[in-house]
Amino acid sequence: MNEITLMSFGYLYGVPEHADTIIGARGLPNPYYVEALKHSTGLDPAVRDYVFSTPEAQEFFACCLDLVRRRIALYGGYDSPLKEPLVIAVGCSGGKHRSVSMVYRLAEALEAEGIPVRTEHRDLRKTLEHSAGAVVFTRREGELRYVIVESLSGYPGFPKGHMEAGEQERDTALREIWEEVGLRPRLLPDFRAAEVYPLPGKPDTYKQVVYYLAEYEDQTPVPQASELRAVHLLPLEEALAVLRRESARQILRDADAFLNR
Repeated sequence: MNEITLMSFGYLYGVPEHADTIIGARGLPNPYYVEALKHSTGLDPAVRDYVFSTPEAQEFFACCLDLVRRRIALYGGYDSPLKEPLVIAVGCSGGKHRSVSMVYRLAEALEAEGIPVRTEHRDLRKTLEHSAGAVVFTRREGELRYVIVESLSGYPGFPKGHMEAGEQERDTALREIWEEVGLRPRLLPDFRAAEVYPLPGKPDTYKQVVYYLAEYEDQTPVPQASELRAVHLLPLEEALAVLRRESARQILRDADAFLNR
C-alpha cells in the first residue's frame, strides 16, 4: 500500500489542496481558551485529554475513526498507475490544539490495528500575531467614502495595530483609529471580518487582523506623522484600486455590501 498521511492544519492558513479527505475539528472543546493549556499543543497529553473530555467529543472521534478506516480501505482497493499517496487532513482554527489531538489519536488507534500511517502537523510551529482595526467610512453628498491610510513605506491599508495586553478587539480598533488618524468613530454592530497573511522576513510568522466597520461624522482625518505618510478618503472603486492585497479588497467589498443592504 502506498504511504498514508494524517495531517493536522489550521483553517487560518488555508486548506491543504492536496488532501483527499478533510475532517473539521472546530466543534471540539478548545484548549486555546484555557490559560493552563493555551500555549501547549495537541502533542501534550493534557491538551488531548481536554479536547476529548466530553461524551460528544468521544462520539465524534469514533465517527471520524470509522470514516478514516473506510477511506483507507477504499484507497487500498483502488489500483491505478496515477495513484498518489493518501492524505487525510484534520483542521481546526490555528492547527495547534484540536486538529493535532485528533491526528495523534487517529494515528494511535490505526497503528494499534496494524495500519501504518505517518503524521504531519503542518501549522504546529507557526506563530500568529494579533491586530485589530476597522474599515472606517463617512458619507459625503450621499456617497460612501472610505479611509485608506498610507504607511511611511507607501503601503496602503486600513487603520489597524497590535492588540495590547488586556485589550479586546474592539478596544484596539478604536484606539488605533484615534492614534493613526485622529477620529472618534462609532463601531457598527454585526460586522466582523479578518485576514491572515505572512510577515516578510519572519519565517512561519503570520499576522491576523480583525476588522470592524466604523462610521464618523463632522471630523477630519489627520495622519499620525510618526507612522503614516498620508490618509485618503476615497469612494469604493478608487479605494479598491489602491489596495494591494486581494484579502483587503474583499474585506472592503464585504463592508460596502453590508452598508448597502
